Amino acid sequence: MSFTVFETDKNGLQKFYEGIIVNNDTYAPVEKFGKFDFKKVAKLSECDPDSPIDLTMSVKPLFFPRSAKVMKYEENRAGTTVSEVDEDPLGGKRVILGVKHCDARGLQVLDKVYKWDYIDTDYQKRRENTVIISPRCDKSGVNCFCTSLDYDVENSDAHDVRIVNGLNEKIYIQAITEKGESFLKDSGIWHPASGIDSSEEINKQYKSFEASFRLKMNYAEINAKLQKAFDSPEFDEISKNCISCNTCAFICPTCHCFKISDEKVKDTGLRYKSYDSCNNGYFTLMAGGHNPRPVKYRRWRQRAMHKFVYYKERFGVNLCVGCGHCAIACPVNISIFDVVNQVSNSMQEFKNAVM
Repeated sequence: MSFTVFETDKNGLQKFYEGIIVNNDTYAPVEKFGKFDFKKVAKLSECDPDSPIDLTMSVKPLFFPRSAKVMKYEENRAGTTVSEVDEDPLGGKRVILGVKHCDARGLQVLDKVYKWDYIDTDYQKRRENTVIISPRCDKSGVNCFCTSLDYDVENSDAHDVRIVNGLNEKIYIQAITEKGESFLKDSGIWHPASGIDSSEEINKQYKSFEASFRLKMNYAEINAKLQKAFDSPEFDEISKNCISCNTCAFICPTCHCFKISDEKVKDTGLRYKSYDSCNNGYFTLMAGGHNPRPVKYRRWRQRAMHKFVYYKERFGVNLCVGCGHCAIACPVNISIFDVVNQVSNSMQEFKNAVM
């Protein structure tokens, strides 16, 4: 299906953003202490929809909050009364500006698990009520490798509206999904210009972006080698520096492990669903005291294999979008790109050693 493309310039784009913010509940990257996190904004001067990829946090918390109330309960002489929490603050109609395409792809990956054996209705409602507007990157970051993975970055439909910088200061606003098409037409801000053939310029912009990558991998080859790498001693080597802080999981657009905890004051309590990580030493601790992953190398093996093998086997997509944020945030400079390549490249040596 062919969708509408608008041609504008920098001033026109600013007016486009301003019109969106005025007429919609809008979230966008807001700077604090040198980092950008997605916050609700009331005017364009409060945010930067074109914030740098290496400084912008994931949009994931707007769909899967870092910590959210699940229910509340109260004990009395008659027993325990359980009730629903307040209305979901993230469930209303909204627009999110400035979502990087890898980050938006992360939501498509999360959709697989949230539509699996249990339907998370809060997550589903947030997805359905959100329009995602994404500026396509002009240049990769030093830790990016999204074009090496098993999805079509150039033709991604992970977002609803795409902003592309063309030649001679032209900017293209392109609907990617039916939701994006309806949003642009219903906004009343723009009207399609006739006679625009932007496909060539948009393609050139992508080719320039693709050529800017420092990191590249053969994903099919990595996937095939990792399937045979479960017993590789290299997992012990790559995990040595890890301090199990879980930062990589918390900042990742696709990690979705969580824990349930209760906070109780006297007779009243709240139950929370909060982020957790398979790198946490207590994540697999069982009630009887047994822990199948008591050492770091087993937890790192689970993390790497889940992202590049197990999720792919179950859902048909890998659990990594190549954003590089784990490497950026890691205090000891561990990169999932380096991890899977190091383990894969060691497989021949390991094979020779055991023969």
